[in-house]
Amino acid sequence: MLNSQTGKTKDRFLVVMSLSFVLGMTVALGVYFLWRSHPENFQRLSAAAAALAVCPPFVLSFAFAPAPESDLALVLILGTIVFANAFLYAGVAAGIYAVLTLRKKGKG
Repeated sequence: MLNSQTGKTKDRFLVVMSLSFVLGMTVALGVYFLWRSHPENFQRLSAAAAALAVCPPFVLSFAFAPAPESDLALVLILGTIVFANAFLYAGVAAGIYAVLTLRKKGKG
């Protein structure tokens, strides 16, 4: 019985991690493409603060223009922002999952 519950827990954890990783990538890509298509909107503090709230690695984009001169710079910047945000979301989800699991074990 213990093995079946451990398997369920592992599966649930993998699902949570996968979904949060993909969500982080999606949010980062969405913020980047919004910034690239409407860079004038991100000059206002409210839009920049909202972008940084949902995608903290977006701060890297302020060092570059919305369309960098070289393709390599674009790939490096976008790749760094996307994967940093994905790992950030996955880390937060892992922490929340751990806390909720410990609380559930403490009550049961």
